Amino acid sequence: MTETKKEISAYRKNIPFIIIGFICLTQAVYAFYAIYDMEPPGGFKLLHFLGLLWLIGDWFLKDNRKYKIEWAYDMGFFLYIFWPIFIPYYLFTTRGFKSTLLITLGFIALYVGSYFIYLIGFYLFNLIFL
Repeated sequence: MTETKKEISAYRKNIPFIIIGFICLTQAVYAFYAIYDMEPPGGFKLLHFLGLLWLIGDWFLKDNRKYKIEWAYDMGFFLYIFWPIFIPYYLFTTRGFKSTLLITLGFIALYVGSYFIYLIGFYLFNLIFL
């Protein structure tokens, strides 16, 4: 296997961790702005939303090579509009019920957990510094 194929294979295996890192990083930025009682810039919100959609779409695209599932004609728009329905459906068709439930609960726990970490950090910062 050439070096490029190894890199692509490593990227395909690690893209869920890249998504998790992206979510943690953006939630940390939201927490930083919340600590100072400021609204994040609109560009950052756009970057967060589109970046997450791009990473998930890229994950599905790379994952599709393994499972050989037909894509919609305009996958970006389809993912943008129907992502709450499409993501669990895609995971169910490619991985089965148990894995879909585990992955979905993992992402929900990631968002809820990062929100609670943000709240704890916010109140600790206010107690210590204000």
